Amino acid sequence: MEKRYLIHVANHNLRLIMCLQPGAGTPRELRARASAWLGVVATPDYRLIGLIVVVIDDQIALLAFSLQIDPFV
Repeated sequence: MEKRYLIHVANHNLRLIMCLQPGAGTPRELRARASAWLGVVATPDYRLIGLIVVVIDDQIALLAFSLQIDPFV
């Protein structure tokens, strides 16, 4: 029952965020205006380095991450 309420609250919060974006009242409108790229590189020491880039009009958001894979598992 708690998961159901959590999903409803998350949906409500997402809707508020989408309505605050000028010109993007729904997720489909935002998707039409946005571009996203994902790049991942594997290094010889069992590490993944990635970058996610999202561009909406003249705004850019970047997320860089690094994952260490345990080779002995």
